Amino acid sequence: MPLVLVHNDVVTNPAHLWNDIEGVHYHYPSKYQGKIKTGEPFVYYRGVHRLGGKRGEAQYVGFGRIGSIWPDPDLKEKSRRAWYCGIEDYQRFSIPVPAKIDGVTLEDIPRNLWRDGVRLLDQAVYDRIMQLGNANDSSPVAPATVTQLNIVASDALIIPAALIDAGGGNRRTGNYRKSKRAKEIGDWAEVVVLRYITEQVTGSTNCTHRAAIGETPGWDIDYLDQAGVLQRVEVKGTTAAAFVAVELTVGEMNAAQSHGSNYWLYLVAGCLTESPKVQAIRDPASQLNEGVWSATPVLFSLRFAASG
Repeated sequence: MPLVLVHNDVVTNPAHLWNDIEGVHYHYPSKYQGKIKTGEPFVYYRGVHRLGGKRGEAQYVGFGRIGSIWPDPDLKEKSRRAWYCGIEDYQRFSIPVPAKIDGVTLEDIPRNLWRDGVRLLDQAVYDRIMQLGNANDSSPVAPATVTQLNIVASDALIIPAALIDAGGGNRRTGNYRKSKRAKEIGDWAEVVVLRYITEQVTGSTNCTHRAAIGETPGWDIDYLDQAGVLQRVEVKGTTAAAFVAVELTVGEMNAAQSHGSNYWLYLVAGCLTESPKVQAIRDPASQLNEGVWSATPVLFSLRFAASG
């Protein structure tokens, strides 16, 4: 049965503070153990509280499917046992679906249930939310809106491997299934990084968006740093709040190995939101060479003739 997972921008009650990461995993107490089942579809719901003390309308912001489930390995209090579930196939709605339309809530439930972090969702209501959200997805998100965003620098957009392993070693990149908006999200992330470099990388000049002019040298953007040295930037974006992994093409991997410390991986989380986060990682090839990261082939090109 479909579910609603509550994931608020701001948690006003410390007792309700859980280690949720949008689009990656959900953290919850044992009271919801009977509701959350692997394979069930869900929608994310956020209430009215926003960052900076602001308020907005309650909304459904995205959807996905419940993945693997595992006990919280760090919880010391047995009386407060908790669980994690992985999030699969996550996609944000390009425009959130209002929880209330023409003064009537889409969910017809008792008032006290609105306080629950997880609640069952009637199939017809789930279908209605998906219909409304997918109708909005036919309209592209204009990169020009990036100029109005609050871009936040971060050093915490990579999920710790220990937590992933606790969930059964599910090192995934979204099951390698591309979102139907993957190109749009990628283009949007690149424009975010262009602005970030121009505004926040001291001394950067000659910033060029190679991908936008149809060039594919193995990176999306390049610029000259303060010393006049060319820096190359590959951009990866997600609508989730963090990354479990990313995919690099052979050309991108070769470029990273060739250019070493003059090659950067820029991660953009929270794409299509008002406050995307950006993490800049210099010399990703060194992370692979030193065994900090690992790489696994996920695609093979099949030729319908013998090689050689």
